[in-house]
Amino acid sequence: MSKVQIFNIVLNILGVSNPIENSLSNDNRAILLNNYYSLARDYVLKDFDWNFASAHRKLSIINNQNELNKFKYCYDYPNDCVCARDIYNSTNYNLEKFEIGTDEKGNKIIYSDCESAILRYTKRIEHEILFTCEFSMALSYYLASLTSSVITGSLQKGEIAYEKYMQILKHAKVINAQEGASALYEETTYLDTRG
Repeated sequence: MSKVQIFNIVLNILGVSNPIENSLSNDNRAILLNNYYSLARDYVLKDFDWNFASAHRKLSIINNQNELNKFKYCYDYPNDCVCARDIYNSTNYNLEKFEIGTDEKGNKIIYSDCESAILRYTKRIEHEILFTCEFSMALSYYLASLTSSVITGSLQKGEIAYEKYMQILKHAKVINAQEGASALYEETTYLDTRG
């Protein structure tokens, strides 16, 4: 999948048959779609805990003298983080409580009582080749919902596109849940009961 393919899917969703040749062209539709693209991509990444965008990072404690905060430790917020999902203690892998805040310079930071924290988060994926087909479709429909009134003059097409986005997201959650350790667990449990 490429950006221009996503743009042309958006146009097809909106009933526009004339494709865009290049995502960086001076075509008004390409300019409009580019204006919304990064925002829409990050929104769809944040809207759901996509497996393909899941990442882990051991966090670094930063020097923060905020005595008013209820947590003991302050960590840096990774630059490529779209949404912080969980904090694990690196010694026993227990889930820990955390909050997101900002420092005096306006930088995002993570507060936790965990002394040695691992963050599980949704990573900003910028290369379309890494997108799953479900994500590409969800992004296309969401982008269509944002741009429909300008491209087609129809708010109704945008509302229909948003409804379809929500349906695709619901289906993607099912597909996402079928991947990973739960499948291995179910197979192991089945084998254990046979023996």
